[in-house]
Amino acid sequence: MAFEAADNPYRALYDRIGLVASSLCAVHCILMPWLLMLLPILGGTIFTDARFENVFVAISILLASFCGYMGCLKHGKWSVMIPITIGALVLFTVRLSAPPICCLDDVSWPHAIGSAFGGSFLAASHFLNLKFSHQVEPKEDPPCCPSTDCSAHE
Repeated sequence: MAFEAADNPYRALYDRIGLVASSLCAVHCILMPWLLMLLPILGGTIFTDARFENVFVAISILLASFCGYMGCLKHGKWSVMIPITIGALVLFTVRLSAPPICCLDDVSWPHAIGSAFGGSFLAASHFLNLKFSHQVEPKEDPPCCPSTDCSAHE
């Protein structure tokens, strides 16, 4: 059922991957305009490609949503979904209004700061989800039988 899926051993790994990816996204968004000023050759690489950013943002939002939902089934703190929603809305809005970055003249500081802000919210949701999930006591296995005289209960 849904609770069995919440105990998936890979769930924490997905949160950690999402935390790292969202944090790298935020750092990328803050540093890329500076790097473009210092190294304009980066302007034509995958690091400034709008399609790559769109795919990365979509995967980040989906991963954060999946991890947040599965974590909420485990720990029951649905407030984790708030930073996911805010981050997704900010990233979606920024991506819709972003210029195609191909050279230094097209660097948009509001886009970079908005993307870093949205990515930071997604990273925060993964952090909170991991924190709340670690606070939940693991479920004990039910006894094999109701008798305390059974040798399995020693």
